[in-house]
Amino acid sequence: MHDVARAAGVSPATVSRVVNNERYVREETRVAVERAIATLGFERNEAARSLRPGQSTDTIALVIDDATNPFWSAVTDGAEEVARRHQHMLVVASTRQSYDRERDLLRDLVLRRRVDGLLVVPAAHTQQELHAELGRWAPMVFLDRTPSGVPADAVVLDNRGGTRRAVENLIAQGCRRIAYIGGDPGVSTGKQRLAGYREALKRAGLPYDRHVVRLNAHTVEEARAAAVDLLCSFADIDAVFADNNRMSVGVLHAVHEVRPIPVAGFDDVELADLLPHPIALVTYDATAFGAHAAELLFARMTGADGPPKRSIHRTTLVTRGGMTRAGRGI
Repeated sequence: MHDVARAAGVSPATVSRVVNNERYVREETRVAVERAIATLGFERNEAARSLRPGQSTDTIALVIDDATNPFWSAVTDGAEEVARRHQHMLVVASTRQSYDRERDLLRDLVLRRRVDGLLVVPAAHTQQELHAELGRWAPMVFLDRTPSGVPADAVVLDNRGGTRRAVENLIAQGCRRIAYIGGDPGVSTGKQRLAGYREALKRAGLPYDRHVVRLNAHTVEEARAAAVDLLCSFADIDAVFADNNRMSVGVLHAVHEVRPIPVAGFDDVELADLLPHPIALVTYDATAFGAHAAELLFARMTGADGPPKRSIHRTTLVTRGGMTRAGRGI
């Protein structure tokens, strides 16, 4: 700014007024400063500017649990579009499903980098005190999961209802011994999806058997191994439900290896339309999911008050693979 001031023949304070588009600057002075800025290639240092009290960094952060999962790519796309519309930059970080990494990332983003708001997918272990502490510094909206005891907005999927409809579809096909492959039972999504599975069985008068339920599968290979073990151990299993897209891929591998039976899953699966046999999938608009969460965050950042909101994003059951091309609603 001192270089620009010297080139334009004005004071640094005048340069600041021009850069911040303040009033009471003569037109010829503004033109001289803008010409000097263009000549010197001056760029305002946003990091330094944000150190001033009351200043915004024009940045929000999205903290997810697995950057390799295609689901989060679509969510990021929706959130980023909203951020750009509000003239903010979106920073994305991954906890890799680690309690310690989530704690360190959130503190760094809020206390050191001073982001204006946070979109957070909380880890399985509750961070109630941390979330409450950081929420005093920056607005926070939770995605996909809701930690208990934290007063903040949240956007979640219809996990229970979507799973129930998928399992009911298997039952309608005549399946009676339906296995369940799931991830972390400690997160709210896992709890709700397992509850939907149990509810579908109960409505159909079928017993819940914990022996055909395998949890804590976090990778495709772990899901495949769990499903292979179940199919080899219980010859009467006639269908499998997988509680996320990674689990579905693992189950599809297992079914191909052991025996072809119906499969249903939560989340869409890439290239599912090319499968030789149909698969029922609980799908939703992940881009709209991310956009809605970002809109809630910007509303809080611009002064919206009132009690925390919990939005449930609708899901749709579709059939992919077999004779279908682009999926058929069920």
